Amino acid sequence: MTMLSDRLIKLTQNIFCLKGPTNTGVISLPKKDGSSHIYLIDSGNDDAQALTIFEYITHSFEKPVLKAVINTHSHADHCGGNSFLKEKTSCQLWASTGEAAIMDCPVIEAGLIWGGMPVQEMNTPYFVAKPCSIDKTFKNDESFILENTIEVQAVSLKGHYIDQTGFLVTDTDGKKVFFAGDALSGRNVIKKYWIQYLFDEELSKQSLKIISGIKADFYVPGHGDYVSEIEGLVELNQLALLETENLILDELKEPKTLEQLLKNTADRNEIKMHLTQYSLIGCTLRSYLSALCNAGKIRYEIKDNIMYWSAI
Repeated sequence: MTMLSDRLIKLTQNIFCLKGPTNTGVISLPKKDGSSHIYLIDSGNDDAQALTIFEYITHSFEKPVLKAVINTHSHADHCGGNSFLKEKTSCQLWASTGEAAIMDCPVIEAGLIWGGMPVQEMNTPYFVAKPCSIDKTFKNDESFILENTIEVQAVSLKGHYIDQTGFLVTDTDGKKVFFAGDALSGRNVIKKYWIQYLFDEELSKQSLKIISGIKADFYVPGHGDYVSEIEGLVELNQLALLETENLILDELKEPKTLEQLLKNTADRNEIKMHLTQYSLIGCTLRSYLSALCNAGKIRYEIKDNIMYWSAI
């Protein structure tokens, strides 16, 4: 493992991690003409981050040619640089079928988080990426070979988002790097943001079990530090889910509305919410409530036109 700079880290012979607010995978394939064909995993949040990624590639590899961005999912902080990179380099954009649809119409993301047409203040690059057309779609659990050299296996990791994908990349020497997207968060990120956004709690749990069974030399979360051993990090991610679930069940010993639950959850976690956190945590709590209700652990009642949730 080699440090090429303060952020670009060589994990295996041809696979790199560019550390940033969102981690970016870099696969470099040296060619006989002296050039390097580059494949990225995710593209950052916006044009500025995409430009930073492009500059790192330009200064770190011989005659780099960006061939494709392979996306884990359609949240803006992972695909927001797609349009910039495609316009600048004519690279292709790849994504799973479900996530590709949202990238083509990114207002869907803000609408899902808000639960309807969002307020104007949510119309920012953090929530709404520039729309982009995907050149190649693939099904989760499909494998493909990059230029007859490096195998990439698309692993279904639904839960954090609708059709999220992780990528198990096998280098020419047999070493493997797993890029987990936001199905996995780094230890430092979980400590800072204990309540992680998710769309489906049950599928998030299943995805963590899938990750725990993947054999790789390195594991790269969407945010936070990469690791070479996965068991402890998976357990920490599972613990965060379980503790949030238990907090909700404790709060619902007495009936509460979603707004009351949201306030108490933020207070107990010492979170001072602004619009972004209010939206993300509120959406996440609704997903937990649905999962707990479907599991028969809580119930709802609409009384005097107000919905109340309570533990069973």
